[in-house]
Amino acid sequence: RQEELKKQQQEQAKQDEQLFAENPELAATIRQGREMIEQIRRSNDKIEGEEISAKMDQMEIIAKKIFEQVQEHPEKLPDIRRLMNYYLPTTLKLLNVYEEFDSQPVQGENIRSAKQQIEATLDTINVAFENLLDKLFTDEVLDVSSFWKRCSSRKGRPARNLSRSSSR
Repeated sequence: RQEELKKQQQEQAKQDEQLFAENPELAATIRQGREMIEQIRRSNDKIEGEEISAKMDQMEIIAKKIFEQVQEHPEKLPDIRRLMNYYLPTTLKLLNVYEEFDSQPVQGENIRSAKQQIEATLDTINVAFENLLDKLFTDEVLDVSSFWKRCSSRKGRPARNLSRSSSR
């Protein structure tokens, strides 16, 4: 498993090197984002509890999709500044605190309460991540919407052969 993971990382690094050669800012952001996602993964491995683990899994999945979208559409890089400068660093700090609290052999009311607050905050962060991912698809949604408006405005007129027009 470890060898397979290492091989995938090496292949990803080669692809990244080629892709990011022309855009060092994109490269740095994607690398930093992947490192932060990996830190979330490591925290998830250390923290016990199915509920918080599920929240962290969701966070990891959404964050990966955000970075994939930005990698495919580098012009969207400015849209993730707040994620990079606020949400991910804050999330990592919260997870570190949670890890520390979770490792305490005796967990009094203050620790239990703080852990519950962090878990609730993770829900809020996941919603923010989901909203950002949704926002990154705005242009594509508008393109589809305008396409359907054009199609519906042609009511009663014969449609063009889509297979022919799409092969241009």
